[in-house]
Amino acid sequence: MDSMHALAPGEVELLSVAYDEGTLPDKEREHLEQCPICQQRLANYTRANDLLRTKLYRKLCPDAVQLNYYCLGMVPVEKRTSIAAHILDCPLCADEVAQIRRVQTSFDPFPAAAPSLRSAVRRLFATLVVQQAQPVTRDIGPSSGWPRQYRAETFDLSLHLSRAANGETMLLGIITSIDPAATADIFEGVTVALYQAPGPLASTSEDDQASEETVTPFLSNQVDDVGNILLEPVPAGKYVLIVHLPALEVIIRDITIDHE
Repeated sequence: MDSMHALAPGEVELLSVAYDEGTLPDKEREHLEQCPICQQRLANYTRANDLLRTKLYRKLCPDAVQLNYYCLGMVPVEKRTSIAAHILDCPLCADEVAQIRRVQTSFDPFPAAAPSLRSAVRRLFATLVVQQAQPVTRDIGPSSGWPRQYRAETFDLSLHLSRAANGETMLLGIITSIDPAATADIFEGVTVALYQAPGPLASTSEDDQASEETVTPFLSNQVDDVGNILLEPVPAGKYVLIVHLPALEVIIRDITIDHE
């Protein structure tokens, strides 16, 4: 396989060409183009180089995921030290790290994900603790089980029905807290919403979260400075009432109003 021609490239020159690290002088290049022996020598070196690249190329280098985490400062201290030492000795990894950092600086910081209603707001379901028959008066006809008293942890909510001068039914309430540190003014301005059942409780799956958040209340109002609630007019039907406290919802389900 050896060529004894004076212009035949040496081993170092052929290796340089095979590794894409150099070119031959014009006369030696012309000789290579015409000499099948030198062409075979170069082909052997090229195959050997390709095999080495396939088996060993960057074998000891951190992978792309590790380098990305390194650039984000999200690797343990010992691992970070090891990668940093490798980058000092590896121009390929140094170039890749530089490229990763250029890409990272071109992006704005990722916006914080808006918390969903389900994850941001805790829900308390009130329990009926007092239900009394209401006597017949000129203001309101007989209705089963009114007034009603509900409790949800430290919150008490009393509801009763009344009738306005025009004959329409009003749902009245007052919300208080048994927590001695809480005062009535903590409820001032809080929104109270009345939904036709099942309202926003129709779905509990994550897939239906968007539709759940867009349910429109049938009636809504704000709690006054002493904790009073007024919702009118309320026709006969089944309802869900929700008191929207900060980061908390107090929910009363299965409110049935019959106009007898």
